[in-house]
Amino acid sequence: MDSFQADRAPDKRYRTSPLNGLWTHAKGGFYHDGRFGTLLDVVNHYDSCFSLGLSDQDKSDVVEFLKPLPQPTNNNDE
Repeated sequence: MDSFQADRAPDKRYRTSPLNGLWTHAKGGFYHDGRFGTLLDVVNHYDSCFSLGLSDQDKSDVVEFLKPLPQPTNNNDE
């Protein structure tokens, strides 16, 4: 895992985004810089970085858990 975001924080710790912000960057890709095209790509990244040992079913379960989280609405009525 790169330290780009952690290095920017005053306490040098990485802060994860809240789950309700999951879809904020989905249009350009997931993760803080949009480098992952799918939620599964993100799950695979964390599985490898933290040696989580997730099975394919575990990964699928995580992705399915995340999918129904609220997505931002597009208010063009203004």
